[in-house]
Amino acid sequence: MEIKKIHIQELTINCNDLLFKTLVELGQSKGEQWLIAMSHSLANDLKKDFKNLTFEDIVHAFRNGVRNTDDVRFVLNVQTYYIWIKKHRQLIWNESSKEPEHQDKRLQYRSRNGTGMESISNNIKKLK
Repeated sequence: MEIKKIHIQELTINCNDLLFKTLVELGQSKGEQWLIAMSHSLANDLKKDFKNLTFEDIVHAFRNGVRNTDDVRFVLNVQTYYIWIKKHRQLIWNESSKEPEHQDKRLQYRSRNGTGMESISNNIKKLK
């Protein structure tokens, strides 16, 4: 579901879970106040600047960011997650015109295969 369709309270809770998981993966710890403040900040940033992405896109942006950031001493902050999200959004945009089987493997979660979704082109082919 696109971020713009998610209620801000639900999005904030999801952001809290994502940030906590990310901190665990990074081996970092922060206080409860930091986590609450960052969850609100991330949720508001997503609503404002990344509303057309899905929350699943954001989860994958964080996953790839944690695993592919070269500097192991970095700290999770607004600048860091903006870099991760923008990089993932660019990947989505770059791959959007390609057939699903030719897209970057990091975007396999976006495939509609087996979801029951049908495209107009598939229906046209069936009619011929």
